[in-house]
Amino acid sequence: MVVVLSVASLAMVNLRSNIHGKVVCFGDSITHGAHVDGHSWVYFLEKDHGSTADFINAGRNGRKTSDKLELLPVLKKNPNANYYLIFLGVNDLKNGTEAMVNDCVKNMKWMIAQIQKTDPKAKIVILAPSNINLKTMAQYNVRKKYNENTQKSLYELEKRYKELAKEDHLGFISLLHTVSPPNYVDGLHPTIKGQKQIAAKVWEGLNKLYN
Repeated sequence: MVVVLSVASLAMVNLRSNIHGKVVCFGDSITHGAHVDGHSWVYFLEKDHGSTADFINAGRNGRKTSDKLELLPVLKKNPNANYYLIFLGVNDLKNGTEAMVNDCVKNMKWMIAQIQKTDPKAKIVILAPSNINLKTMAQYNVRKKYNENTQKSLYELEKRYKELAKEDHLGFISLLHTVSPPNYVDGLHPTIKGQKQIAAKVWEGLNKLYN
């Protein structure tokens, strides 16, 4: 009986959802689907909710907020999008510092301004990046300096992104505590299970924001 009710409840959420139209997901390798054959959170959102919304994967491996100019062709390619979800920051924070966090926020502000100028009716949602798992961090990521300072900076970035979203009256969804510690391939990139956790959190967050 509990299972039946749970499934029914999920079905009702889908029926009541106001998330429709084109949803552009601009991000890095986690969005692109590195280490999971492209089966990222965007893939699962499209798979589960593609009948009501079109989720566009605009992720690229290694992208930083400082690669902000890459947003411009995405805007040109997707005129009149209904939503823009921006999931960026972790690649900026190798051996993270306060200055790096400040730069992330500055770059995010620039991207927000570009979306508002090009597509003023689109709803913008800032996604605070998922955490990293230092205990299972692969050596190749350790050499790239994904470390304790990165993790500390991710916590600060979540706070700053939330403040920015409030100031600019934008949507905000924190993914910092979304991926369970075992659900990382290499301490940085989520497994399929981790990607599904992100997809569920984003869908829940969107419906809380816009239903």
